[in-house]
Amino acid sequence: MNIVFITHNSFLEDSNIYKHELSLKSYKQFASLNTIDLYIAYFSMLLALAFLWLSVFWAQCEKVSPKPGLKLFREDYKSVKETCIAVGFVKNSCRNDTKIGIAFDARLGKGIRNLATKGRVVFDIVNLNQGSGYDASTGVFTVPSGGTYVFDWTILAWQGLYAHTALAVNDQFKSWSHCYAGKSNNWRSCSKLSILKLHKGDKVGIAVFSGSADIHDQFTSFSGFKL
Repeated sequence: MNIVFITHNSFLEDSNIYKHELSLKSYKQFASLNTIDLYIAYFSMLLALAFLWLSVFWAQCEKVSPKPGLKLFREDYKSVKETCIAVGFVKNSCRNDTKIGIAFDARLGKGIRNLATKGRVVFDIVNLNQGSGYDASTGVFTVPSGGTYVFDWTILAWQGLYAHTALAVNDQFKSWSHCYAGKSNNWRSCSKLSILKLHKGDKVGIAVFSGSADIHDQFTSFSGFKL
């Protein structure tokens, strides 16, 4: 009996030791989990601080430059423009004539009587000559740069007479205006608009294409511009 009792006590002691070791192991695992949670919390705090710092940093940048990409855009645009001019690619869009535009407007200073066929109408009073293409002494517009141009001219035919005029490019008629008062004995005003594709150096003017022309100075004009 004594042997069995001793053995039972030993078993209880062993059981208590096992329970103690198990409790210690559980505590270590629990402590390990707490350590991981602490690391996670610490890392989350660092991320939050980093995000806060970046927010403040970008806010300061926006105060300094509300359009941070504008400077880069201007630099890139300048580079493209310089390259365009250097290689001669799309030169009309890069040079100064596009910036200021090409346009002219002139009118007749005094009336013309009996202007013969192919005679040029010289509009000698210049209101606008942007690009310096129009010559008031000859009535000829010399194209500064190639492209598409719009021309408009208005002729006031003398009372009861006619004035058959045309837009001439390099002395070749391209567009016509038949202005005739007929038997009504009235003053006849005629206007014509023409759009042409021209090359640098082309000569443009208004000339008589048929008969003789009698043109009154008032309300008689010639204008054009590049698109």
